[in-house]
Amino acid sequence: MKTYVTEMKPMIFFFKINTARKSIMLFRKAITTDIPQLIKFRKILLCHEDNSSMDETFRKYFVSSLSDKSLVVWVADDDGVVVSTVCFCLCRFAPRFENPSGLVAYMANVFTIPNYRRQGIVSKLVSEAIDDLKTQGIRKILLHSSDMAKPLYEILGFVEGKNYMSINI
Repeated sequence: MKTYVTEMKPMIFFFKINTARKSIMLFRKAITTDIPQLIKFRKILLCHEDNSSMDETFRKYFVSSLSDKSLVVWVADDDGVVVSTVCFCLCRFAPRFENPSGLVAYMANVFTIPNYRRQGIVSKLVSEAIDDLKTQGIRKILLHSSDMAKPLYEILGFVEGKNYMSINI
């Protein structure tokens, strides 16, 4: 598989030509036309694939958060079909010596359609997204991982930290 890079404003596209399937895999930032697929993947991750009661809430969230740039979503697009996603919720904490900007990204909603799994798509998608986040001044990414996904994130350089406490109010 050959890797190519090209810049198109305002997004950067990274793609591979899959010689076995004769298709082009684009690694790019999500656009508004991707929102229905983002909603579908979100519902699958929440185990509510057939429940449409939150669709409008999810749609408003993605429209608003993509627009105000508090959410960065990268997708793998196989010949016009979104097959994998990774989302980063951006927030600013008080500055720290190791993170003077205070900007932090929380990685969530990592999903790949089953027949595209185990092909390195998520590794490439996350790597490209990390490079993009660095250009935005983000120096820290947080995530909560399933046990199954931990080895992948460790290969990408993530290290396991201490648990956190929370309260639902």
